Amino acid sequence: GFPRIISFDMGGTSTDVALVEGTPATSNESRVADLPVSVPMLEIHTVGAGGGSLARFDRAGALRVGPESAGADPGPICYGRGEKPTVTDAHLVLGRIPECGFLSGDFPLDISRTRKWMERSRGSMRTVEQFAQGIVDVANAVMEKAIRVISVERGHDPRDYALVAFGGAGGLHACDLAAALRIPRVIIPRLPGGLSALGILRADVVHDYSRTVRHSVSTVGSARRALASEFANLEARGRATLREEGFHGPRSRVIRLLDMRYTGQAYELMVRESGDFLAAFHRAHEQRYGYSDSTRAVEIVNVRARVIGLTPKPKLDRLPRTTKSTGRVPVETRTAFFNGRELKTLVFDRANLCPGEKLVAPAVISEYSATTLIPPGWQGTVDTWGNIILAHQAGNAARGRGSVAR
Repeated sequence: GFPRIISFDMGGTSTDVALVEGTPATSNESRVADLPVSVPMLEIHTVGAGGGSLARFDRAGALRVGPESAGADPGPICYGRGEKPTVTDAHLVLGRIPECGFLSGDFPLDISRTRKWMERSRGSMRTVEQFAQGIVDVANAVMEKAIRVISVERGHDPRDYALVAFGGAGGLHACDLAAALRIPRVIIPRLPGGLSALGILRADVVHDYSRTVRHSVSTVGSARRALASEFANLEARGRATLREEGFHGPRSRVIRLLDMRYTGQAYELMVRESGDFLAAFHRAHEQRYGYSDSTRAVEIVNVRARVIGLTPKPKLDRLPRTTKSTGRVPVETRTAFFNGRELKTLVFDRANLCPGEKLVAPAVISEYSATTLIPPGWQGTVDTWGNIILAHQAGNAARGRGSVAR
């Protein structure tokens, strides 16, 4: 029910964001390790901000977070070996991660050790809690900028999208980021720490073929006829490769794409070769760069054929509705800090939440692979697929008591 989404994957060392309108977008101008890669890739923007990102003060006294990471060894302070504060340590000090730890309590966290080392590192900050809030705020600023790159800077209004947050730490920052960008909905999927693995299982086999043509477009029809043989050759090569890999007939499909530009430009935009692709190019140029000119000469630089082998998809089951739920019984009641205020916060086990239940802030949802924070001003609902749908509620910011209701 959410065709337009911004994906937000926050793990231990980095955060990956992408914008999806129906289908994932690809780019031919990506960068990996600051090196240009001119082959088709999913259009994902990555920044060095994760649960293990290190916090420090620079020479000017400004607080910095990342891109350096504590990694798995030594890891955050609370894991028992690290000595430098991280984003994970900040959340623990603020009461946003249960002290029983991760992996359903099998990985305990050391709060006293965390406070000791953060006290040594807090610089001019008055309290450890203020230092921890500063770390979270700086990390949020880095990730907010990343989301702006793939949305606002490319002509998309974040208010038209839902933020899908996953990875072990995604749910801890999602609502703050959504509020900053005025994104109306946050979706926390089932098993958020394993969503990338599910994506691999659901991924199709894709081969991309391209050829440079430099063809001036007078009309859509004449351009389509002139390029028909080029597409046919690319598609024949792609289908032959798919047959060798065991994909036949209905298990394969082809998408035709064009790299187009106004004559004289040094950059192209990729559009589908379907319908009135010339009008589609003008619209894409308007959205990306803020202007278009339907009277200006247009040329096709490259033709592309994306040949796809369709793989079997794991079945996703809906959760059964039940009138007997233990979800409304918190596993813990604790004090957590929100914008410098201590608020009574309930901790719930996600495994006990059933479809239809409502979650009122502030609350922490703990599960095996991730932790989700519902800050003041937000409330959530569990849908029939087991996703938690969070929405901002005007007027709820002053509430300090978490609860679950049918």
